[in-house]
Amino acid sequence: MKLAKLPNDGYRIDAKKYTLDLHEGIEPARLFLENSRQEYCFTPSGSVNCMDRCDETAVFEKWQKQETKEGVIFTRTEKSVLWKQKKITVVCREKSIEFFMEIEGSGDVDDVRFFRNCVNKVEYGFIGEFDEVINAAAPNFHGKIFYHPVESFTTSFAQDLSPAVGGQALASCCSCVGLRDRTERKYLVAGAAAHPGEYTWDSFRWNPAAVMPATAYIGDQMKGGGFAIEYAGKKSVSGTWETPRLILSFCDCCDDIIPSYLKVCYDEKYLPKPHRRRIRDWWRSPIYCTWHDQVAATMMDRSNYIGYTGPRIGEFCTEELTEEWLGELIKHDCKPGIVILDDKWQLNLNDADPDTEKFPDMRGWIEKCHQRGIKVFLWTAAWNNDNVPLDEAVTRDGKVVCGDITNPKYEARFREMIRRYFSDAEDCLNADGIKLDGLLGLPMGQGLKNHENLWGLELQKRYLDILYEAGHKAKKDVCISTFVAHPYLSDTSDMVRLADMYHGRLTTRRAMKHRAEVYSYTMPYTLIDTDGQYEFSYIDNVTELMTDQMKLGIPTVYNGKLIRQQRFFMPARYREMDEKDYAIISRAFKIQRKKYGLK
Repeated sequence: MKLAKLPNDGYRIDAKKYTLDLHEGIEPARLFLENSRQEYCFTPSGSVNCMDRCDETAVFEKWQKQETKEGVIFTRTEKSVLWKQKKITVVCREKSIEFFMEIEGSGDVDDVRFFRNCVNKVEYGFIGEFDEVINAAAPNFHGKIFYHPVESFTTSFAQDLSPAVGGQALASCCSCVGLRDRTERKYLVAGAAAHPGEYTWDSFRWNPAAVMPATAYIGDQMKGGGFAIEYAGKKSVSGTWETPRLILSFCDCCDDIIPSYLKVCYDEKYLPKPHRRRIRDWWRSPIYCTWHDQVAATMMDRSNYIGYTGPRIGEFCTEELTEEWLGELIKHDCKPGIVILDDKWQLNLNDADPDTEKFPDMRGWIEKCHQRGIKVFLWTAAWNNDNVPLDEAVTRDGKVVCGDITNPKYEARFREMIRRYFSDAEDCLNADGIKLDGLLGLPMGQGLKNHENLWGLELQKRYLDILYEAGHKAKKDVCISTFVAHPYLSDTSDMVRLADMYHGRLTTRRAMKHRAEVYSYTMPYTLIDTDGQYEFSYIDNVTELMTDQMKLGIPTVYNGKLIRQQRFFMPARYREMDEKDYAIISRAFKIQRKKYGLK
């Protein structure tokens, strides 16, 4: 790395992957990518906005530099109208750059913005020679990965249902994006990172809304660019606080956006690197889940959900129907090694008591499955409000949102529920695993309160840590199946699912591949349940998707007898499975068993 002075008292840093010019005062920094025409221009500053007041800079002091073994550290103080003190730090390494701010004062933080700040009543932002922002880390139900720079979108630890995103498919994804000019194969990677214990934000946003618009035209207000870490008032500052880091790194391939971000996080100890853990052989067994049989039995050939007043899908999760659907698979030489009972086998979601009208003797039924060489997973939903007392709840403006895992009373209730799921004690169900849904319901936004004021990825981790510990205490080889996609949570899941395949394509193939790729980077030593596909594909030979499943993970079917294919704005297709369908499933299940030596 070379360091040189610029004529205006600024500095030039020449590194392996980039050149960065830092100027004094309001003059923008300029970032040049190695062997590229891409150039980025931005004020190397930011803002820490509160719910009731916006940060604004009045004065920039001069840059101070410190040369270290890892690179060069630049700092400068700013006079803020909101904070007593504010210091900007830029860490330049050979292959990455890091930005963060240190503030002193008090207030409830709305968001932390990088390369977006207001100076003397004028807002400044981030521009460059690029025309694409890539959301590589957070697959969504639109199947939308590529955005124009004037669009705005988030990667959230919970759910984003805004039109730009259309609903996230995986939970708690990494806070990173890629930027590039489409005529090149060079990428600037930007992501948020923090010390372990400090991942408490809701979401990471590209191009936050303007605070001081340049003109009254909404189109002009969308040209600010930059990055924001959003807290929505749940981060209270009293004294001195360091913001999370914005990390910039560089890569030459779209597939390397997530790995490039994660390498810096691992190297700088912002994230623990995933490690290999013991995998039980039976976890690799072919899977059958009741859900799409339930959906088909409920909706049949109905293509429009609006105005539907018939029975709930959960009403079709019964022992009688499960035995019928499972029986069809067994009869056609498609016996699964794992059966998942889906929504809703239980009386309520915060208790282990089965609905005895649906399952008169669930423990007995589970034992019957064990005798047939079949393990049983139980579906449940995280962050639900089913019969949660107010004094055990996360609340929003005083109303129950969901159970509060940071509250000792709810934690005790939750641990007892998990014990009764898996233990072989007389009062328990002796099940073998859990299909944990609802993780996108992680509480986020304004007005929330919980016992410990713990939010974001840290709250998700607390829930999953307790589930994992309690589950494996009750049964050593229990399998915990989730759909989180973050290395910070890698020790909390034995299996991850590709999840619901709502998307904009004809088949699920691209969505399956993309989600499996995300898991390969973020949860590399965790098994992949390829999940149900037929419902979301609009092709005649839908069961042939099993071939794609086998390349990505454990072959899984959600259909034992009935197939309903429903694509929005297309007619629904409903039929019973035929011999060809069963033959394809049977072949896939046999190959899986032979590959791993399963019975």
